[in-house]
Amino acid sequence: MESLRLDSVLLRVDFRLWHTITALLPLGSFLTAVLLGLWLHFESATGTHCGVANYLPSISAAIGGLTPERYIWRTGIALHTAPRYMVTLMYYNFHRNRSATPSVWYQLLYKLTCLLNIVEVSSLVVLTYVSSTENPDIHEVSFISFVVCSEVYMFFTCVLLKWSAYKPMSEQEQQSLRWKAMMFVANVSSFLTSVYFYFRHNWYCEPGVYTMFALCEYIVVVTNIAFHYTAVLDFPTFSVTVGSATVSKNS
Repeated sequence: MESLRLDSVLLRVDFRLWHTITALLPLGSFLTAVLLGLWLHFESATGTHCGVANYLPSISAAIGGLTPERYIWRTGIALHTAPRYMVTLMYYNFHRNRSATPSVWYQLLYKLTCLLNIVEVSSLVVLTYVSSTENPDIHEVSFISFVVCSEVYMFFTCVLLKWSAYKPMSEQEQQSLRWKAMMFVANVSSFLTSVYFYFRHNWYCEPGVYTMFALCEYIVVVTNIAFHYTAVLDFPTFSVTVGSATVSKNS
């Protein structure tokens, strides 16, 4: 086991503040893109292939082809990506150190969960910067990869937290698991509902159905961000520190 002693600190930021900013970057850029789409490009943002009434732009319409909405979304994603990778590594070490004698299945699960999160974030970056009009195949593969990895990652994270929790679970652990489970269920439910409304719109072209599809998409985005934000419950006393340190090995 290694121990770390800080010799000097040049910068220290509370993790809650750091992660709040990280979460607000995609959330703020997403909401801004949607509102600007409604304000500046209502007809083109809400238009449907069959011309029925629609009142909300889909995510692809809001952030994919319209400007400045596209640039705002891309900027938010770019700025939040590095901190997301950092939190992924934090969780890797968090789960690895939670059990003194982890089973083979536990080790496999936390490593797979880390990989899923890396693929999720990377897929989000690719589908953000490669639009469906530029390269539909890459965009589609990235979108599917993002959805699958994010859903499985959420489920595995809940399993890991329950598996490695102290018995009985502390109030902090219970709160973290409860919020994660709620966001996971809401995310999956909203995604499946959005698929239903999408096909119903394409089959029947009913007024307002595409609006419900777009609304479900929004809930998927918000619950995904909220799920990842629960990291502040798992690292309540942590800080992001820049400085010099001495590493020593304990026998």
